Amino acid sequence: MTHNPVESSESQRASDSSPAGELGGPDHQPRRFGFWAAYFLVVASMVGAGILTSSGFTLHDTANPAGLMVIWTLGGILALCGTVTIAELATMLPRAGSDYLFVREAFGREAGIVVGWATFVLGFAAPTAVVGRLSANYLSIPLTSHFDFGSAAAYLEPSLATLFVGVLMAIHCLGHRESSGVQVLSTLVKICLLVGLVVIGLSFGEGDWGHFAASHVPDSNEFFTLGIGLIYVSYAYTGWNAAAYVAGEVRDPERLLPKSLIAGCASVMGLYLLVNLTYVFALDPQEMTQLSIPEVIPVAQLAAKQLFGSQVADVVSILLGLGMLASVSAYMLSGPRIAFAMANDGAFPRFAAKLHDRRQTPVAAIVVQGLIAIGMVWSGPFLDILNYTAIGLAVVSGLVVASIFPLRNRANLPHPYRLPLYPLPPVLYLLLMGWIVATGLMQDVQGLQLEEPRLPTTMLSLLTILLGLPVAYFLARRKQAS
Repeated sequence: MTHNPVESSESQRASDSSPAGELGGPDHQPRRFGFWAAYFLVVASMVGAGILTSSGFTLHDTANPAGLMVIWTLGGILALCGTVTIAELATMLPRAGSDYLFVREAFGREAGIVVGWATFVLGFAAPTAVVGRLSANYLSIPLTSHFDFGSAAAYLEPSLATLFVGVLMAIHCLGHRESSGVQVLSTLVKICLLVGLVVIGLSFGEGDWGHFAASHVPDSNEFFTLGIGLIYVSYAYTGWNAAAYVAGEVRDPERLLPKSLIAGCASVMGLYLLVNLTYVFALDPQEMTQLSIPEVIPVAQLAAKQLFGSQVADVVSILLGLGMLASVSAYMLSGPRIAFAMANDGAFPRFAAKLHDRRQTPVAAIVVQGLIAIGMVWSGPFLDILNYTAIGLAVVSGLVVASIFPLRNRANLPHPYRLPLYPLPPVLYLLLMGWIVATGLMQDVQGLQLEEPRLPTTMLSLLTILLGLPVAYFLARRKQAS
């Protein structure tokens, strides 16, 4: 990736002299990322655990291909609504911090701290653990089918995930060039694998278009089940705002940020719909209902096995496991920028605000996120971690999108980009997010009424957000006293 020092310096000075610079505070980060680095960051952040797991749950619970395609289309529309909204916010305030910065300027410093805290934990550390675990799961499928690991098999997945997080944490500490290179290369590998699964699978695979005949109009119980499926789908689309997290490091943000955000989200939506089409072509919906939940989690591996046979499926499983490292990389690149911006504002421990003297990367923040993610890797089963982060992200993203209403008419902010059809996109997004949270809480209530109660992951996720309230109060009092 090329870098023009003069252009970067001029962009930084222009940003610092703008109203956005005054609001965001000086972050002194060099603007070295261009369109493609930001675009691939969005794509890599979105294409992760969700597309490789969520469809298996829906087919298992409903055996309804049409319902599957509908919720993935609805999830894509939801993501686009959020994307155009965040594009306007990011061009108003093209600084490091994104969620924290937008909510802080819209609703006050305390609200910004709560959202920043939740974003760092639920939006980056937890998804890093989720994708790390799923990557290890896909990689371990061929290993456990050919080798007997005995009692060590239970530790194989979290051990591999820990290794992945640790290695990528070190790479992102090295510098911008290394970060961009890993991001572009790993994302290209993953996208090529999914595109190959679609093109080769639909052209030469052993599938059946007759599987779509199982489509039907859902009854009331199935509507609720599809609503739960939409929770997982909305999680699969998270990451549409990824480029905004490095807004303080993107050249010409007023022009490149909207392009990279919208292009990335639209590309992923098209890819997701094609991948789900391939899943239905490959997998008999009725047979999916006969499998256990752990068996349907690696749905892409199941589809590859049906399309190409066991040997090819093992290769695909390994390649997808490696390709998912792009998402781990994206989270390790974006998340520390939240901690960096908050630390500069006195809302996070000061060590997170320090850049490496030579490499100019937030090393301390990267290491903290990596260590939290490794802790979550060992905290429980994959599905519990996924459920824990999905609802919290819905709430946080809703608060961020709602920031557009008080900020849009601020006269002291630049407005180089205005989202189309305002206020419809943010209103639609907030309505659907509210419905998703309500569905998650209903699922928790039903789970607690079982003979063997399920862990109320939605409530735990909301509790994590609420824990930010005393933190925000303490930090606000400390800042007033200083």
